[in-house]
Amino acid sequence: MTYAELFVLVQNIKLNLGNQETKGQKKLIKIYEKLKPYLDEYQAQIDDVRLEYASVDDKGNVIVDDKGNYKYSKEELKKFNKAFKELESKSFEYKPIEIINKEGLQPYWFLQDWVTGMEFEKPEEIEI
Repeated sequence: MTYAELFVLVQNIKLNLGNQETKGQKKLIKIYEKLKPYLDEYQAQIDDVRLEYASVDDKGNVIVDDKGNYKYSKEELKKFNKAFKELESKSFEYKPIEIINKEGLQPYWFLQDWVTGMEFEKPEEIEI
């Protein structure tokens, strides 16, 4: 799996949570919690890349704006964006989550390849 694929999965989970009223939505929360360590690792790597390319003053201190965000020179921003894209496409070792009780998860086809113990039918794609 890649971090970009993880990001898409998390976005799909968040879009389907609603008010967490159904069994499926409640299970999505549990799945999200199991994905959290991978998200935390990804975020830590993003933070490292941000810091690596941030502008520094003559004493080596990071320069921040009024909101506390790092500042970047034009050249360093290009390097940061390239490193960020490389990080997104980076693969990580992932062990699929085993599903024992499948009830309520059938509509969430985007979980395919992220969970084991059930099969999903992807909805028909309509060409527009």
